[in-house]
Amino acid sequence: MADGFLSSLRSRADDVRDDAERYGRRASSSLRDTGERLRDRGDDARGELSRLWGQLEDLVERRLGPAANDVANRASYYARDGREAAYDMADQLREVTRSRPLLAIGVAVAATWAISAMLRSRR
Repeated sequence: MADGFLSSLRSRADDVRDDAERYGRRASSSLRDTGERLRDRGDDARGELSRLWGQLEDLVERRLGPAANDVANRASYYARDGREAAYDMADQLREVTRSRPLLAIGVAVAATWAISAMLRSRR
């Protein structure tokens, strides 16, 4: 009788062990499949991000590159114009001061007095 009980207990333990091994293999297989699917999705996501990054670079090069060049060209044009205008003003000022030196001295003194008065009033 004890022999029958122990053998049925052993049989049940073997069944439980076999079931546990079967569940473990299924879980391992399921996890492996899930891991592979996740890895594939990760590769897909990396590929899509790479493609989108390339499109963004193309867009920036096509749209912003020419616009930046236009702005740089305009800025250099305005700088050249400003420099030429400053040189023209300086030439005119030189001519006026050479033709009327006393008037130039009077204007310089008056400008100095006006600027110093403004600076004193700010304090």
